[in-house]
Amino acid sequence: MAARLLLIEDDASIARFVQLALEELPGHDAAAPAVELSVVRRLAEARAALAAGGWQLVISDLMLPDGSAELLLAEGLAQAVGAPPWVIFSAGVHADHHKTLAACGVVRTLRKPVPLAELLDTVSELLRGAAAAAPARAAGPPIDPVLQHFGGDRGLYESFRAGCLERFADDLAQGNAAVASGDAAALRRVAHGLKAVLELLGQNDLASQARTLEDAAAAWEPGRPLPEGWLRLSRGMAELRRRA
Repeated sequence: MAARLLLIEDDASIARFVQLALEELPGHDAAAPAVELSVVRRLAEARAALAAGGWQLVISDLMLPDGSAELLLAEGLAQAVGAPPWVIFSAGVHADHHKTLAACGVVRTLRKPVPLAELLDTVSELLRGAAAAAPARAAGPPIDPVLQHFGGDRGLYESFRAGCLERFADDLAQGNAAVASGDAAALRRVAHGLKAVLELLGQNDLASQARTLEDAAAAWEPGRPLPEGWLRLSRGMAELRRRA
């Protein structure tokens, strides 16, 4: 029987990456998947899914459209009797934040974008009930994103890339709307999602621009102009779509 994994993630591209990655896990039966993945995108949906129970693993982003997943952790949902292991999957977790998350029941924190091998190793280990955390991977020089994030599987990378480029139209529309309305919070959410996606695609310069824009939008104060950076980032994304 396939293990049931709940993914709490509002970014469709990241959810697709996890879905494709989990298809690489071998099952006990070659004809059946190893993992049955369910995706929810908001805190309310997550609460309902967790209340229904039956999960063997939960992977959650921190920033969601209706608040932080830390609200779920504060409710003790990762520490309740019989609760599945929780993994936080985010591009915005700083080192000093890890202890706080661990105290709330989080057993592992993965940085977005997580390499394919690390994601598969983590899921396999936690589904086996292993208690020891895997050692941190040393940072190295930039390499081919197919090797770095997709375990050398170019078909997997191309499938993910095609979906991302298609969804860039929605990302661009949301970013343009945020700028037009002066909505710094919405602009931050768009940049937050894009930074991991762009890094997975090997677009490190654009990922850096998205990260800088997210930080600037987070520090924005009412009465001040919105931070610059969206125009340059959006043009870079549009150029990627044009060259596809």
